Amino acid sequence: MQAFDFVSARSVDEVVAALAAGGERARPLSGGTDLLAQMKEGRRSLATVVDLKRIPELMELRFSPQSGLWLGASVPCHVINRNADVQKMYPALHDSTGLIGGTQIQGRASLGGNLCNA
Repeated sequence: MQAFDFVSARSVDEVVAALAAGGERARPLSGGTDLLAQMKEGRRSLATVVDLKRIPELMELRFSPQSGLWLGASVPCHVINRNADVQKMYPALHDSTGLIGGTQIQGRASLGGNLCNA
């Protein structure tokens, strides 16, 4: 795997700026289970990787009967899968997050990242 710059963004604005500066050779990293494997295998050559895990709104999962489900793009699959509201109100989402990888992968992988790689 080639060397790359790693940006640990703390806001969406920082992500946008880092991705714009990196151009075509920059990608966001949510869980990294797919992106890092692609880089190690030589299928992707990046100059900049922008970590999203330190952005609070991207790590947030909340539910209310009035507004429904708020699911940040970087919430790990195991958090979604174990959430009682998701289990009750969104059984297909619950089931699908349980299908993504094994236990260790689910601890890091995000639904947002998996959707982007689908």
